[in-house]
Amino acid sequence: MSTYAFSPEWEAERQRLACLDALWDRASRRALETAGVPRGAACLDVGAGDGSVARLLAELVGERGRVVALDRDVRFLDPAGLPSTVEVCERDLLTDGMPSGSFDLVHARMVLSHLPERDAVLDDLVSLLAPGGRILLSEFDAEGAGVVEPVPPDAAGRFQRVHDAVVAVLASKGGDSRWAHWMPAALASRGLTGIGAVVDGELVRGATPISTFYQHTFQRLREPMLATTPVTAELFDRVHAALDDPEFVALAAPLVSVWGQRPVEAITAGA
Repeated sequence: MSTYAFSPEWEAERQRLACLDALWDRASRRALETAGVPRGAACLDVGAGDGSVARLLAELVGERGRVVALDRDVRFLDPAGLPSTVEVCERDLLTDGMPSGSFDLVHARMVLSHLPERDAVLDDLVSLLAPGGRILLSEFDAEGAGVVEPVPPDAAGRFQRVHDAVVAVLASKGGDSRWAHWMPAALASRGLTGIGAVVDGELVRGATPISTFYQHTFQRLREPMLATTPVTAELFDRVHAALDDPEFVALAAPLVSVWGQRPVEAITAGA
């Protein structure tokens, strides 16, 4: 059974994803454009969510390109709201295996860090790359420290305390909030070349879609957080309310995007 913390059955998950798009779609565009997405390319978007990155990929590859939007639950991927070049694929990589075919680009945003099986899944994703194809991974990089220290007196510090508790809950489910730090080495160890990276940071301002994303994320994990970390209901409620305050400001955990290319000659030699 999957240990993924953010199941789509939760009543506010679609809104949480929409707020996540508002937070990080601009960063995803920058990473994809920097890594390079050729016109006419075949792309796989793993963990496609509500399809925001799939739509972006369809724009970048053009009418002659192809985008497969893959998720284990596709309830938020309405084909009527997607470009005609996007194919929706419902598949759980942990139980159903990889899709058939090969791709010029494989993309996954905030997927592998949640999976205890991330190394094996990454092996499989790399195997899907066509000669010269690229893989691009984007993940938060969060320390997740300081949960047992005294509660900070300021609003930003209290926000960070609850954020750290979220990291602790995700770790108990097999997540690794620092995996982004190791992504370049993970790609290089699999024979990929041309390793590149961009790092993006955003402010969390109260009463914005970004703060709403954090409210939903915190609320989704409230019960295990209160049960397994030092965060109290009083602290949680105080932070949740502060995120409605237009004067609130804090720094989001950075999003790290790393890519690499599978060498043409290596695949040719092994074919």
